[in-house]
Amino acid sequence: MLSYDAATDYIQTFLNTEKSPNFSRDARLYNLDRIAQLLEKLENPHLQFKIIHVAGSKGKGTTATIIASILTQVGYQTGLFTSPHFVTPRERCQIDAEMISEVDFVRCLTLIKPAIESVSAGPFGKISFFEIYTALAFFYFADQKVDFAVVEVGLGGRLDATNIVDPVISVITQISLEHTKILGETLKEIAEEKAEIIKANRPVIIAPQPIQVQSVFEKTAVDRASSVYWVSTEHIQQNSQSLNGQFFDFQSKDQLYTNLFVPLIGAHQLINVALAICCAEKIIKETMASDFERALVFEGVRKVSLIGRLQLIESRARILIDSAHSPASFEALWKTIQELFCYDRLIVVIGLMKDKDLQAIGKIVVSVADEIIATQVFDNPRVCRADEIVGTWSNLSPKPMRAISSVCQAIQVAQATAYKSDLVCVAGSIYLAGEALKLLQKSNSF
Repeated sequence: MLSYDAATDYIQTFLNTEKSPNFSRDARLYNLDRIAQLLEKLENPHLQFKIIHVAGSKGKGTTATIIASILTQVGYQTGLFTSPHFVTPRERCQIDAEMISEVDFVRCLTLIKPAIESVSAGPFGKISFFEIYTALAFFYFADQKVDFAVVEVGLGGRLDATNIVDPVISVITQISLEHTKILGETLKEIAEEKAEIIKANRPVIIAPQPIQVQSVFEKTAVDRASSVYWVSTEHIQQNSQSLNGQFFDFQSKDQLYTNLFVPLIGAHQLINVALAICCAEKIIKETMASDFERALVFEGVRKVSLIGRLQLIESRARILIDSAHSPASFEALWKTIQELFCYDRLIVVIGLMKDKDLQAIGKIVVSVADEIIATQVFDNPRVCRADEIVGTWSNLSPKPMRAISSVCQAIQVAQATAYKSDLVCVAGSIYLAGEALKLLQKSNSF
């Protein structure tokens, strides 16, 4: 049998669409044919449990995790599939908040490997990295006989490998401009891609959206006879916030939840929590014979555990790690920093992918940072070079900036530069957040 390292190395030999510089709408890469054939060879494990499908531009991983946490507290065995991972690939596949073990990871991959090889040799071409992880998660969930699986879309919706599922309910988080070369140049085009997770006669829960996006979702839902529940910010009231989390009230369609606590910071997270509550509430009401205890919802929200989202680490300097990667998410990040943190200087370590809006993000970053260290999380044409970030942003501000291509060196320089009264913020991508977490763990800084 393969070792765990050999198993992950094997998966790395397949096309990694998460990091590929040439990933586009090319039908050879971006379709559902291979995943459909692969799952069929595995006896369609995704049909053996109920699925909640989550798409969106911002907060979809967080929302999926909160839904899973609530369902687990209610008593359902609940799978969770998210991507990409921060530190270990095992994060992508969890049951009741426990990552798949190395032993089960290897066992499941060994069992599905013949099907991977068979499909890869067929007319649809070689299976992708993401398709393998999708199939492995579905296989594991079926093997463990989960009741539900919360499945996060990898990219877009329409042609994402996860869109092979027939969910009992769909969830769409907030939409913003992202992956424009793949999903479209406008919010409307991006929304049209995301709207494809809305299935006929299946309900959908949707976050507050810009008006042009709202109309796309409304039309799709009507066309597919899908009932829609819109979460409104008017029904969310933040009561208090600290570095440990926040208390808030939320009025769902049928319930008033008062003084809920979630161990996440940032007012923007409350929309994700509200979406998750509405989704879980709908599922619970339709699957449980008697009324459920509202306390279980409170407990599910309270027990949410996430890394790489406004995660504060006290080491030689205070380091805040976040996965913000779009102008909208950076705006939310800075708003939270200004509300919760006191510091003399803000030192930003940033690394971006090439498909991000460098100019728009730059205007936000230079307006709040006192010093900027640009880096690049891996050597790949899809990654924006550190010197390119500095070169572009130098025209926006005279603030100190430097390019350090090595993430390790960039974080070391930030730590050496920062005083105890300063704050170091690492942001720009999940990949950068993950590298920072691995480096800090390795150096026993926390």
